[in-house]
Parts: sequence; C-alpha cells; structure tokens
Amino acid sequence: MNNVMNRKSTKMVVAAGLALTLAFTTVGAGTINADAAQTTKYVAKPQMVTAKSDVKVRAGESTKSKVLGVLKKGEKVYFVKDDYGWSKVTYKGKTGYVGTGYLNIPGKQVDSKKAPVKKATPAKASTKKVTPTKKTTSKAQASKTVTAKTAVNVRASQSKTSKVLGVLKKGEKVTVVKESRGWSQVTYKGKTGYVATQFLSTK
Repeated sequence: MNNVMNRKSTKMVVAAGLALTLAFTTVGAGTINADAAQTTKYVAKPQMVTAKSDVKVRAGESTKSKVLGVLKKGEKVYFVKDDYGWSKVTYKGKTGYVGTGYLNIPGKQVDSKKAPVKKATPAKASTKKVTPTKKTTSKAQASKTVTAKTAVNVRASQSKTSKVLGVLKKGEKVTVVKESRGWSQVTYKGKTGYVATQFLSTK
C-alpha cells in the first residue's frame, strides 16, 4: 500500500511541476510590461488610441493580474482613462488595463503632486546674444544632462528584456550621450546604460 501511495504522490508532484512550467512559459511569451513606476497620469478624453507595440491587456492594474489578451502593434482600442501608468480600456467588450507607455494617447501628463506651472524665464534666452547658440547646440549633440520624469529602469542595452543596472529616481539627473530609436544612452554610476527617452526631460 505504501509503495502505491508513494507512486501516486510522485506522479502528482511531477504533473504539478509540468503545469507550473507551462503556465510560466505561456505568461512569459511576448510579455511587455511598463518599466516605469509612474507618478504622473494622462489627462485625455475617452477615445480610440493605438498600441505603440505588442502589449498585454490585463484584468487589473498589476503585471501579476490575469491576461485578457494581447494588443498588436498598431491595433486600436478604446481608451477610458489613465491612472498613473495604467490605462483603463474597453477590450473585446470587457474592461481591461494596459501600460500607458505603450499607447499613443493624445493628451497631457499631470504630476500627482504638482499642477503644471507656466514659466516665463525662457524669454531671457532670446535677447541679444545669437552667435553663442551655435556652440550650445554642438555641445548638446555630444552630451546633455536630463532629469528623470519618474522612476525608471536603467538597462544594459536597448531592450526591455535586458539586464537592469539600476533605477533612476524621479528628479534624478543623468548625462545622455546619444539617443537612438526611443532609447537614450546614459552614463550611470560610471557605466554605460540605456533608458527609454520618453521618461527623461531636458527641463
């Protein structure tokens, strides 16, 4: 009897292991998750928006929540509202959530703590000196200092699946060496890293 019970329990453990492996493989395939810990939200009216790239539609505002389906690049979906990094959408008659960074949403970002303030200081730049502007632009092409709009991962290469070297905090400054295809090459703690350009600000 003990031998029979041991064989049954062994089969159950093996079957459970295979099921978990298949589950993780299915979830891992084609996964696209927002890297940024968003502290801003989009102010935009409900409308049809377009997916920037393939991205999963989830049942809740979490990368651990159930996957309802996958939006393909260029596919349109009805945007309802944004909630600090997660967009509520209507997907195949159901309510779903998508990382806001992966949708083209006509609107503006608003900080969770500060309302947008109009600055009149740039008027000083357009006074008498015109020729030094050439020197300024040449330096900007070589390197420039930018500020992180929100907490965002610094990666080892231009890919959302590459190794994470660290995290830039909101407001932290970093030097950009060059930009290419939506990624900014930066110098981070003495190393070369890459950050999604949309999460950096030159202001």
